Amino acid sequence: MQQSQGDDTALPRADDPALLAGQVAYYRARAAEYEAWWYRTGRFDRGADNNRAWQADVSVVESAVDAMLTKVRPSRVLELACGTGLFTRRIAPFAGHVTAVDAAPEVIAINRERVAASNVEYVEADLFGWQPKSRYDCVFMSFWLSHVPHARFGAFWAMVRRALAPGGFAYVIDSAHDPTSTAADHPTPDRRAGIVTRRLDDGREFRIVKIFYEPAPLTASLAALGFTARIGQTARYFIYGDVRDDTF
Repeated sequence: MQQSQGDDTALPRADDPALLAGQVAYYRARAAEYEAWWYRTGRFDRGADNNRAWQADVSVVESAVDAMLTKVRPSRVLELACGTGLFTRRIAPFAGHVTAVDAAPEVIAINRERVAASNVEYVEADLFGWQPKSRYDCVFMSFWLSHVPHARFGAFWAMVRRALAPGGFAYVIDSAHDPTSTAADHPTPDRRAGIVTRRLDDGREFRIVKIFYEPAPLTASLAALGFTARIGQTARYFIYGDVRDDTF
């Protein structure tokens, strides 16, 4: 676990195993309060105007996911870093089977209780070491790609490629850089640092990997690996879209 007092000097490397272990520790400790971020409560309440902008952007990405699922109705979905189920609950009714993977048993417990679907299989695993045993029509990830260090980007997408069935695709949702996305008492994240400081309600601080992608550079990085991406951005807070393997 990497703790700090908010000083962002002497940051560890973003692919440091201790930093990545601390990232898991952070999300385990944060499980019970994670959704305050999504619902804009407590320290994440940034006032009526910002909250309305957030909810408008949430509506955009949720509608895009619903439209994708309605059109495709995938037989098998792999959800990476499934978290507390904010998107698992949207995927499960449209999919034949969902494999939902996360390193934090605390968030899996919340997800399982929320979704309560017989077609969802939960796997507790560190995604930096886990490998898929099946192939999937859709590999879905929400707010996970930003936690993959640049040094592991290629290896991560190689794993996604192995997980995709012929004709399958990945779907990405993640954070755009906006200072009001995070809690009011968090240091303003540096767009380029790759590591941010996060604080829990009890005051504990952690350093985690956080990379703020923009659609065009992300699309170019994926193209260099043989993927075609169609990534859009909401007005302020999110990027989202599908990624397809050109080798199929």
